Amino acid sequence: MRPACPHCQLLLDRGSRDFFIGAYLINLIIAEVLFATLVGSIVYATWPAVTWDALQYIAVVAIIVAPLTTYPFTKTLWLAFDLSFSPPTARDRATTTT
Repeated sequence: MRPACPHCQLLLDRGSRDFFIGAYLINLIIAEVLFATLVGSIVYATWPAVTWDALQYIAVVAIIVAPLTTYPFTKTLWLAFDLSFSPPTARDRATTTT
């Protein structure tokens, strides 16, 4: 991800200690919901002849890939949530040097 918005120069990491934890929490929740939905859908679609071995391998791949692919989106979502409670200040803008 870029360090700042190219249009308004808003920093995408506000620098507080808990900013990463908030983005991580949102990421964990979304990744786990996606994982549970995927596994539940596969079990529902193949019931009663569920191939548990294949499901086990799919689950391992999904639980590794889901957080990695959703992190940029959840970081941006957390930034939007954070901005709704703490509006941006001058220190939240990137300084441009030419």
